[in-house]
Amino acid sequence: MEVSLIPFLVKALPRAAAALVASSLVVSCATSTDAPQATSGRNPSVAADVNLERVVLQAYRAIGDRHLFEPNFRTLSTETYRGFASSDPAMVLETSDATFTVKRDGREVLSRPTPADPTDGRAWGGMLAELMAGSVDASPALQHTDRQQLIREAMTATTKQLDRNSRYADPDEARDNRFQRDGGGGIGITVERTDDKRIMIRAVQADSPAAKAGIQVGDQILSIDGESMIERPLSDVVAKLRGSIGAPVAITVLRSSQGAEYVLSMKRARIIPTTVTYERRGDVALIHLTGFNSATTDNLKAAIDKARAELGNGMAGVIIDMRSNRGGLLDQAQTVSELFINNGTIFSTSGRHPDSRRTYKSGSSAKTPDMPIVVLMNGGSASAAEIVAAALQDRGRAVVVGSTSYGKGTVQTVVRLANEGELILTWSRLNAPSGYTWNELGVLPNICTSKVADVGQLNTNSVDSSQGTLMRWHALRNPTQQEVTDLRKICPPGEASPERDVEIATRLLRDRGLYAHAVHAATQQATAR
Repeated sequence: MEVSLIPFLVKALPRAAAALVASSLVVSCATSTDAPQATSGRNPSVAADVNLERVVLQAYRAIGDRHLFEPNFRTLSTETYRGFASSDPAMVLETSDATFTVKRDGREVLSRPTPADPTDGRAWGGMLAELMAGSVDASPALQHTDRQQLIREAMTATTKQLDRNSRYADPDEARDNRFQRDGGGGIGITVERTDDKRIMIRAVQADSPAAKAGIQVGDQILSIDGESMIERPLSDVVAKLRGSIGAPVAITVLRSSQGAEYVLSMKRARIIPTTVTYERRGDVALIHLTGFNSATTDNLKAAIDKARAELGNGMAGVIIDMRSNRGGLLDQAQTVSELFINNGTIFSTSGRHPDSRRTYKSGSSAKTPDMPIVVLMNGGSASAAEIVAAALQDRGRAVVVGSTSYGKGTVQTVVRLANEGELILTWSRLNAPSGYTWNELGVLPNICTSKVADVGQLNTNSVDSSQGTLMRWHALRNPTQQEVTDLRKICPPGEASPERDVEIATRLLRDRGLYAHAVHAATQQATAR
């Protein structure tokens, strides 16, 4: 079963979470930098022609200026070229201390002196661009390879040498990433391609064009603007649904419950996916937070206001479910945290670039300064989700329940390249208010669900048993890989979202004494260093 990976037009279903890991992880905690539009490349006969040398120059400048670690461009250039030339096995790069030489079938194509400084991205990028240009001229195989593919192979080889969270997104994926961050023209539905290749509507966003036009969950999309979508790939359907804001679109659906087909017309609107959903669990508000986009904080405020209105003075508290939340925008992690934290540090960042060294603090305008909160985390919770969990745990504003989180304690900056692709670069580390970094390590829950045999027997001893470990966790600075491995075994990260997590959270919120004990114990550990 295939689910759309473009959540600003269509929102992925929870069962697709595992498939979303690779695509969504790198947009976590992203800032963005735009670049001019792409220009024509060297060979007009090649599809999607772009100036690949310009892209390489731009990427190398960005890596030299912004990457968390000072790169060695000698090694990087070697791997970049090998990725670029992978379409023609006859092309070989020979390197020495003084020169890089390209040969094809044993004959020299061109040779260039290497820059003296291995950290000078501009100089190495310029040399590499010349080698690439000469290689294309000398290789029929490269000439007939799509320029975007050449760039993708080169940039993928480059980012593999940097760190696990830096990567390249080609223009199509980059366009989707921009939708994920900022929204775009769409109709506001979740679509799924079933095993029998039907395109089914699984959710309709409230107040969206689709909702107003009468589209319903369970409808099957037959055609869009008169073009059949039967057995079409999900990506084709998404592309057809997307478009300019205000542009009309007509969708033919089959409504099996009525045995009838309907043609529903609407105009596209700016769609930002719903990353926040609220459900009432008795006297507890359960809020699912699935990502961090440009509307998350406002939607979370609205969900809390709705819960307060429904539950009134009898409201026991809020469960913020961030299990399998891969993160999102850095500023939204800050503003979400500010809803709950008064005055003081939320998190800090540190990196090589001067602008990467910052401390993010909350003012005195927290909307819910006293509301009891339990945060749910699992091994799929990363980045912005970890920022919020670590901040609320350290500052005594929440009890964290579940399993150890993913451990993505870095921020990426997004460089928009001349070919409309994106270079996602790690540029700073994240630190919790107490000073520890959860990169590789993750955020340790106050209560590890796998160690609770009976929710009904949950007591202060259950909370206290983890406090020594939490102290060690927060005291670590630059832990070894073995220390990380050993600690993560204590509460192993898992991808599941068991109902037991919610049961533990509910019990904590309804037992104010137990909740207060857990919060106080965690705060003591955060400040005991």
